[in-house]
Amino acid sequence: MARLQLPDETRKQLLLRIYNQAEELRWDFLTNPQRTAHYRQWYSDPRIGVVLTNFVGDKAAMDWIKDVAMKEYGRAKEGIGQYVPYVSRRFRGTDEIVRAACGDSWSEIPGTLDIKPNNIVATDGSRRRYVCWGRPAQFRDLVWAALNQAVDRHSRPAIVVTTQEGETLNGPDKARHRDIAAHCGVDLAHLHRTMIVNPDFVG
Repeated sequence: MARLQLPDETRKQLLLRIYNQAEELRWDFLTNPQRTAHYRQWYSDPRIGVVLTNFVGDKAAMDWIKDVAMKEYGRAKEGIGQYVPYVSRRFRGTDEIVRAACGDSWSEIPGTLDIKPNNIVATDGSRRRYVCWGRPAQFRDLVWAALNQAVDRHSRPAIVVTTQEGETLNGPDKARHRDIAAHCGVDLAHLHRTMIVNPDFVG
């Protein structure tokens, strides 16, 4: 949907409130029904939904919460997008992704960061590799993206399956990931990440 023309300070306060609550709720681990319930709560909140409806209609307000604010939330925690300053904690960035996938001698090529799935192009100074990453539930999408890049780039891509605090991946699932990646000719790494205080936080 199109970005709403909200006053800058209004947008900032809305995002800070929503993202602070999302972190307290551990949003990534909620079920879809739980998320739907919280969308409704935010819509009814005088400091969030009611504020939004002063600028737009009811449906547009709900859509903004779900399809703009919370769609950008996961990306902001990755350090991606214009809403990064509104999350108080974030992951360490692409450096740890590249190291996990390729080793310490590799680094991100500036300007190659992209989404759907999260991906970058890495280099060791002479070679280039496509690297994509995401949570275990995204594994199928990661494999498909990597295979397409293997065909298009004629170089061996890499996948990083990430977990975070409070989340583990069992041995059989990891083994299955490795077997599928090996069969497809794709490198694979599993990376457990911790979050840091966001140095760009504006709250």
